[in-house]
Amino acid sequence: MPHMKSKGAAKKIYLELINSVSMSALLPHEFVQVMMDRYYKREPKPDRNVHGTYFEYVIGEALAQNGVTSMYYQADVLHVPLVTFDWFLYHDTHPVSISCKTKARDKWKQAAHEAMALKQVYVQATNYLVTIEPLAKSTVKKTLVPNTIDHFVVANKPEFSQAVIDIAGREYVRARDRSPIQKGSFVPVA
Repeated sequence: MPHMKSKGAAKKIYLELINSVSMSALLPHEFVQVMMDRYYKREPKPDRNVHGTYFEYVIGEALAQNGVTSMYYQADVLHVPLVTFDWFLYHDTHPVSISCKTKARDKWKQAAHEAMALKQVYVQATNYLVTIEPLAKSTVKKTLVPNTIDHFVVANKPEFSQAVIDIAGREYVRARDRSPIQKGSFVPVA
């Protein structure tokens, strides 16, 4: 239950802070910087459990304000077990997952696991790891990029704005409902 409380608290803080930001003149990475600065300066200081959820909301807003539609938040994807994606953009063959992590230290491992699971089902999926801090070891990036995570992006740097442009350049759709019955003939009984 503590996780649900953090979602409510994060949403309340997010709604409070988003109303005071004029996004029209801001690039996506600038928007993230402004929103995170206001969050960290906010009094009273939020509970640490709120950080990640708030950051997810900010990333989602940056995407939405730049033309990305048909997004799924906290998505469980059929045939990708034990993974919940922070943001998921559905396409029949080229879906996009976005994992949001405020701290890059060991959190990139979870994102790599999620990305690997998705690529088992959607080989042409694109996986982003979006953080506030850069990964310390560039060798980690070089090892993982070809295999699982396609793009490591620091959200308050210009590279994030470019990533948003790239993501928004694709067309996403609402996922169709799938029957749990994959084969067989339905026999109605009167």
